Amino acid sequence: MGIFDFVKTGVARMAIARPDAQKDKVVFKHPDQTFPFHSQLTVDSDEVCLFFKDGRFVGALAPGRHTLQTQNIPFLNALVDSLTGGNVFISELFFVTTRPLYNQSFGDSIGSMRDPELELRVTPRAFGTFSYRVIDPVRFVTEFLGQTGASDPEQALRWVRDQLFMGLRTTLTELIRSGNLTFMDLGTAGPEVGRSIVSNCPSLTQVGVAVLEVAKLNINLPDEDQTRVDQMQDQIVQAKLDARKAKIGVSRAEAEAQQRQFQLDQEFMNRARYMQHLDMNRYQQFANAEAMIGAGQGMAQPGGGSGLAAAGAALGVGLGMGGAMLGGLPGMARPMPGYPGAYAAPMPVAQSPGADAGASAKVPCPQCGVPCARLAKFCEECGAKLTPA
Repeated sequence: MGIFDFVKTGVARMAIARPDAQKDKVVFKHPDQTFPFHSQLTVDSDEVCLFFKDGRFVGALAPGRHTLQTQNIPFLNALVDSLTGGNVFISELFFVTTRPLYNQSFGDSIGSMRDPELELRVTPRAFGTFSYRVIDPVRFVTEFLGQTGASDPEQALRWVRDQLFMGLRTTLTELIRSGNLTFMDLGTAGPEVGRSIVSNCPSLTQVGVAVLEVAKLNINLPDEDQTRVDQMQDQIVQAKLDARKAKIGVSRAEAEAQQRQFQLDQEFMNRARYMQHLDMNRYQQFANAEAMIGAGQGMAQPGGGSGLAAAGAALGVGLGMGGAMLGGLPGMARPMPGYPGAYAAPMPVAQSPGADAGASAKVPCPQCGVPCARLAKFCEECGAKLTPA
């Protein structure tokens, strides 16, 4: 090895940092485990560097440029290799990103679920992105990622996606069961469900991770399930329209019935006040007049003056008018209102006061003394001839 090779190798070992090609990884494990004293370690502002030896965490360095020597970094004493004369450190270096990591994709089929409102069982799907941050780098490496898992941190983070998706399934189930969400609202429920997922996500603090936000969440249904939901939604809308029309019809009928009842009440009270001032004779005339008015209104209706109906109406009017005329003549029997075929006593024949007095005078029989009519020719008791007074 030439002097220039030695210098180039030594400089390469003295500069320790994460390569630019590895900046997107949440954890980068430095490939070398030995580095000399006075090496220059550069830690970016969005990461931290962890030192491990024999599987045990030794110490960490914050962002900045550090000269690796025991005088200013005491924990490096535990990393000195005595076999090399104390000029070399032996340690595993892990660069852990501490800034939020965005646009981490996740998604899958949620599984069979039943909508309590639609009474349908469908299989929703959810796809989106999330952001997370490592809040405890040491715990993240020791209890979750593992020192060997740093070679493929993406595989280890699948567990975080699984936990997040579990929170999504739990959130959707709770929202649907409580009635705050239906499958008809999936298209617009993304932001609300995303916020609920963050709050309902199982705690990841035990592995040093915190889920910050769920974005671009798209919850949808397969085409077959979406068709069934749309059909059920159309049926619900039509049923609501029919119910609204029926309610309007019932309200209108109730209003018309109330108006009609009000008119009937007014007519009844008017008739009652009028009837209080009628005697029986005038009541019969009033009833006959009502019958004739009703018959006339019935015959005035379309079809009311044809056929047997018109004949019956005319006959009823004729009988009513005849009854009214007969009942109004002196000495004629009068029909009794409300009792078909029954007649009251005939009206008395009006007489002059003189005639009535002469007909009712009595004279005694000259033979038997029995009072007899003044105008009679023979005694009603003994048959003796009377002499008119």
